[in-house]
Amino acid sequence: MGNFGQNVISRNKVLMCMPCVSGLVPTPVVQSLLQLHKPCDCAFLTIDRQRIDKCRSYFAQQSIQGEFDYLFMIDDDNPIPPDTLVRFLEDDKDVVIAPILTRNPNAEGKHDMCAYYRTDNPIPNTDLPYYNFITKFRDDGYLHKIDAGGTGCILIKVEVLRKLAIKYQYIFEFGDIMVNGQRRTMSEDVEFCERAITAGFEIWLDDRVRPLHFGRPTVVQYGNL
Repeated sequence: MGNFGQNVISRNKVLMCMPCVSGLVPTPVVQSLLQLHKPCDCAFLTIDRQRIDKCRSYFAQQSIQGEFDYLFMIDDDNPIPPDTLVRFLEDDKDVVIAPILTRNPNAEGKHDMCAYYRTDNPIPNTDLPYYNFITKFRDDGYLHKIDAGGTGCILIKVEVLRKLAIKYQYIFEFGDIMVNGQRRTMSEDVEFCERAITAGFEIWLDDRVRPLHFGRPTVVQYGNL
């Protein structure tokens, strides 16, 4: 990255946030935050023992009110590499996530990646879209345009959140909600991605950034380092 890129990144303000449902943060996660390279001004905010969608919506609200440039969310069970924030800022995307594997294996004993492509076929008897786990990327390189992904390690431009806040009281919602007059239950991260894309933004995945995911009792990670 040249001096121009460094200067642009250094002028940014990033709100780093961590939802902590249990109220306890594992030592490796704390260590990864202490070792994280921070090329610009960063503030840190965490919420304990609150529902995950409420946490994320509050973080979004605070990033807007605090006039930050980016919202950077890391979950309390995802230790991240030291260069995560630097790489995400270099990507300069509306929304960029890291590939994180599911905590529990599927029926085949494999861990799916928390990243999705939207299918053309809707959920039966509805016009609601269906999302499949990504098993193979459609494009080459380390940056992949996707349709939805998990928010365990995600960088969002606050301009995305400002636009969504005009339409939605809660930018992140989980549970039974109405979409096009039909009710569905979908995770808050996929719901956010769908809203962002509908608003004209793009979701990207950077597979250079590969956090761990604490499982019970194993630790899993996307790809080989």
